Parts: sequence; C-alpha cells; structure tokens
Amino acid sequence: MIKALPDKYIRKAIFTAVNGIVVNTKTILCYDTKATSQAKDNYIILSTQSNEVDKSVKCGYRWESSILIDIITRYSISGNTGSRLLADDILDKVREVTDNLTLDVASGLTIVTQSQSFPNDLVSETQNEIIYRKLMRIEFLIN
Repeated sequence: MIKALPDKYIRKAIFTAVNGIVVNTKTILCYDTKATSQAKDNYIILSTQSNEVDKSVKCGYRWESSILIDIITRYSISGNTGSRLLADDILDKVREVTDNLTLDVASGLTIVTQSQSFPNDLVSETQNEIIYRKLMRIEFLIN
C-alpha cells in the first residue's frame, strides 16, 4: 500500500464542513473523539474510523474507509423530558453539508464513491440529564 492512510484527511474534510454550523439558531461545534467544556449541550463528535485495503484494482490499491459521526444533544432532566427534534435537525444539516466531500489535494487521495447511512438512535438518562444521540456513518472508496 503506497497511498497515505486517509483518516486525518477525512476528519479534516468533515470538520471543515460541519464545525460551526448553525441549526435552529444554535452554533454546533465539532470535536475529534472528545468534547471540551465549550461543547455545552449540543455538539458533534468524529468517532470511530476504519479502513480496509481494496486489492481489486491491479494498477494500485484503494481504501475502503468509513467514519461514524455522533451528534449529541443534552437536556436537564429537571421537569423536562427533552426532545430529539434538535438532534434530528443537526443530523439533517450534517447530512447535507457532507454529501459531496473532497479530500485535501496534498493527500494525493481522491474520493471515488461516498455513501451515507444512519444507524439507530441512542438515548441515555442520568440523574441530571437526558442525552439524545444521532449517528451517521459515511463510507468511502478512495483512490
């Protein structure tokens, strides 16, 4: 495999597309694996990534790569059951702005195909808050 691992280039492209998007008057920040204290109650995490070498092309191997994007909204549980509406709206905006990504030219990598999927939602509750998570997976075939 001569081509660079695409992970950092994929994260950079997604981060550039989604960090600071405004949804329902709220600015949504993006983080790599862990949110800072600035995250407040609504944010995006660039979660797990995976890569497989595709050897089906004789003139050079390609990457089959994927990333999981985690959209998180948190609400105080005190007198409030929360709502998944904001998480839905953030997911829809992320879907829109990541629909046609390109990688940094300096990487030497090109996206051949890209597809999006939307695994199950997750809901968790603590004594103090309720957390809604929407997940989005983007899969790439990269030359």
